[in-house]
Amino acid sequence: MPEKNFIIRLSDLAFIFVYFLTDKKEVGQFVVKLNIVVDDQVIELARYDSGLHAPHLDILDPDGFKKRVIDFSMLENAQAINVAIEDFSNNWEFYWERWQKWSRERK
Repeated sequence: MPEKNFIIRLSDLAFIFVYFLTDKKEVGQFVVKLNIVVDDQVIELARYDSGLHAPHLDILDPDGFKKRVIDFSMLENAQAINVAIEDFSNNWEFYWERWQKWSRERK
């Protein structure tokens, strides 16, 4: 299966990483990660992926653990990639602010 990946820059510090496999023009496994760079370290805030069965969104806490999982099984993988890119492009600042809030709360 051919694999593809690319990065979408959102700001000097925030970016989306997109990775997926294709088979006969169908999208197989995929992951779309929202990342931010803090103190020269890449932090993953959230990710859409195909997991073992169906598309879903994992929202990560400051320790990198899944805080929430949102089901997107109603979407085909190719649709889920587009939804993920649109969501992260439009809402990355919200994800970042929430992550920072959670980080302050754990101290």
